[in-house]
Formats: sequence, structure tokens, C-alpha cells
Amino acid sequence: MVYLIAMLAIGFYSSRKIKGLADYIVAGRRLPLWLAAATLFATWFCGETAIGGAAMAYLFGLKGVLMDPIGASVCLFLSGIFFVRILRRLRYLTIVDFFERRYDARMGVLASVVQVLAYIGWTGGLLLAFGRVFEALMGVPTMYGVIIATVVTIIYTFIGGMWSVTLTDFVQMLILAVGFLIMLPLAISAAGGWGAITAAVPGDFFSILPGPNWGYLGYVGLLGMMFYISTWVVQGLGSLCCQDLIQRSLSSKNEAVAVYASYTAGILYITVGLVPAILGIIGLVLLPGLEEPELVLPLMAQKLLPPMGVALFAAALIAAIMSSADSAILAPSSIIAKHLLPKVKHDITEKGKLLAAQISTVAIAVVSLLISLYAETIYYLVNFSWALMLVTLAVPFIAGIYWRKANAYGALIAVAVALVVWGVGIWMVLPATLVVEEGVMEWALWDAIYIADIPALIAAIVTIIAVSLATQRINPPKPLTDIDGAEVKVEKVTEYMGLISPAKCMED
Repeated sequence: MVYLIAMLAIGFYSSRKIKGLADYIVAGRRLPLWLAAATLFATWFCGETAIGGAAMAYLFGLKGVLMDPIGASVCLFLSGIFFVRILRRLRYLTIVDFFERRYDARMGVLASVVQVLAYIGWTGGLLLAFGRVFEALMGVPTMYGVIIATVVTIIYTFIGGMWSVTLTDFVQMLILAVGFLIMLPLAISAAGGWGAITAAVPGDFFSILPGPNWGYLGYVGLLGMMFYISTWVVQGLGSLCCQDLIQRSLSSKNEAVAVYASYTAGILYITVGLVPAILGIIGLVLLPGLEEPELVLPLMAQKLLPPMGVALFAAALIAAIMSSADSAILAPSSIIAKHLLPKVKHDITEKGKLLAAQISTVAIAVVSLLISLYAETIYYLVNFSWALMLVTLAVPFIAGIYWRKANAYGALIAVAVALVVWGVGIWMVLPATLVVEEGVMEWALWDAIYIADIPALIAAIVTIIAVSLATQRINPPKPLTDIDGAEVKVEKVTEYMGLISPAKCMED
């Protein structure tokens, strides 16, 4: 309760800084390095990283967390090296600005719809994780826990926008880091030391390499290879064009801060982000045979910690989820206010857009709340959302920055072809995912979605190249321009990409 009240207080404090849409969406482009890195790390360290990551590591070891946090950390480094400096120089407000200016309005609408759908799914999964933490650690029914968390998140995000999200993320980062780092040595000690842990778990639990014949999570051969590669690229490449990542880059006060914020967040994420996975593996020793691996962290906390320690760890889990939920709500509301609503109401003012962003924050949260309460398969929807981002937007985004000949026809047709190949691939792979347990047959649909990502991604790459080259005359490619319409030369930016020292970054 103290933690939730503190988040509300920060939200009310942040509301004083909101003067217009730019303050609400990108915090006035004034974030220093320590805030930019903290909000980026806290946003990505979410319920999936903590609760989901511990559960997957409990079942499969480090192979189970290749997508998150390992693949996600790769994304943060790639973003810092190849994309953040360019995007900060473009000075957009959202990632949809990029697709509209680099391609056309149709691609902008498509990107808007994909982003909104993805974040609604992600938010629903985070809110459901809230409910499970409240129920496991405090005995509060899941529904009430979800509603409490939704109301608190709505209030401070509604009134403070990106400023509120940034400041609360910094506090949440500190809480979750302290909570998890206190838990780790206690768990190692309770399990009998590191040597006892490594001796008790399967031999490949600390390996991220595939098994013989590309064996990965029960699949071998071609399917195993595609499954393994997909777990690296779904977030490693697919999240490069996510609004929450881009929003923090655009909120940084200069290019150097944006770049080093990505590097710092990547280092934090691959270290602190792996703690829940390590705890999940230790949980296999302390709590073998769990029917619900998602509860491994709460159950370990109750087993190892005194009451105040449980309270701190509960706050850490809630911080991990809430730090992502606020961003997952703010990202689609920013896109709705900036891009979708003006297409319906052409004369909307800047003040009207700010109000629309705030109202959309509430609407997105309510829709996500309903999904989290009534969709028990929400985690499948969450993962499907990020796979959708990879299949539809990753290739047009990368090509739009680094290939001058990419045009709107190539991008649009690439998205269409990739979706068709993806759907056909899922249908073809699905029979190989049949699981029979206690006489009940179930399709491992999520496995099929993962495996089919790879042919869809290849189809998108081939299509955008072929169509763009074939339609250069009838659909000339647009140059990469900033928010004022001035052309930005990528070569000029990349000449010194990543060469500014951290000291110079802090000085700026």
C-alpha cells in the first residue's frame, strides 16, 4: 500500500510539467542519462521477465529465456548501435511518424493498428500478472488485484504522461533490483550452495545452445532450428520498432544520451534480468514438482523470507509489472492521439490531442483490464503480439532507414506476403505440435506461431527488395526526413555512431 501510494504521489507531482503533447509523449525531450536508462530498463523488465522468465527457467533452464531477457538485451544493444542516434535526430513523437514520412499514410495506419493491438495484448498480460502476485502473496482474489493495479496505473499515467512514467520507473527500478538481489543469495544458500544446485538440475540447464540435431524445447531438425532462431529474433529484431523503446530514445535530451541509455539498459537487463531465471532454476531444487511454475517466485519468497522480506519482494514484483504496464498503456494512447484521431477529426488542436491521449490512456487500460479478466490464454496473446510486430513492421523499419530504394509499395506488399506466409506456416507446422497428456490432445499453438516466424520474416525481406526494385519509377522512394521535413543523411550520422564518450555524454 505504501508503494502504490508513492506511485500516485509521483504522478501528481509530474502533472505539473505537462504543458503540451510533446511533454506528455516524450517528456519534453529533456531526459538525462540516468532517467533515460532507468525508464528503459524498468519498462522492459516486466511481469514476463520476472514471473514468466522464472517459470520458463524452472521448466527448461536458460534455453527457456532466450527471448526475454537474452534476446531483448540484444535488441537494446542493436538499437543503441544502429538506430537510436538516427531516430533522435529525426525528432519524431512516435514510431508511426517514421512509417508515414518514409513510406506513406497507408503504412502509417497499418503501423498504428499493429502497435495498438500489440500493446493492448501486452497490457492485458501484465495486469493479469498483477492479480496473480496479489493472490499468491496477499490472498487478494485475482480480479480485485487486477482492478487495484489498473486504477493506480491509470491515475498516474493519465495525469503525468511520460514524465510520470519516467520518474516512477526510476523508483521501480531501484525497488525491483533490491528485492531480487536480496532474494538471490538467500535462495542459493537455502539450496545448499551453487555446487549443489548445478548437481541437482539437468546438465544443460545453464546452456543457451541448442541440443544435438538442433534440439530445442522438444523439437529437432528443421523445426528445432527455426524455433531456436525465432526465440532470438522475436524481440531481438521485432522490438526495434516498438513504441516504448522509440519513445524513450526520443525523450532523451540529446543523441549521446539516447545511445548510452540503450547500452546501459542493455547491460542492466542482461544482468539483473537474468536473476529471476536463476531463481527459477533454484526453485527446481527447493520446490520440485510444481504444477503451476508461474508461482515459483512467490512461493520461494514465502519459504525463504520473513514477513517484511515478503513485503519487499512483493513490492519488487509489483514494481517489475507496473513499470511496464504504464508504458504499455502510454504507447498506444500516444499513437491514437497523434495519428488515428486526426484522420477522423482533421481540425483537432494540440490541446485536443493532449486530452485525446489522456482519454485513450483510460480506454486502453479498461480494454486491457477486460481482456485480463476474461481471457485465460492472455500470455499466448502477449507473445502473439510481439511476433506480429516482428512479421509486419521489423523489415520495413530496418529497410526504411538503411536502404534508400525501399518504397511504399515494397513495404505494404511485404507486410501482406509475410502475413500470408505466416498464416500458412502456422497451419503447416501445427500438426507437429500436437501434445497428448493424460489422454487429452492439445495443439501447442504458440510453438507453431514461433516456428512460422522465420519463413514469414524471410518472405518479407525478399518481397520488399523485389517489389521496391520493380516499382522505383511508379512509386519513387521517399527520403528520410526529420519532423520539419529536412532530409537526414544516414551516412552522416553513422560516421561517428557510438564514438562519443560517456564523459562527454554526461557533460552534454
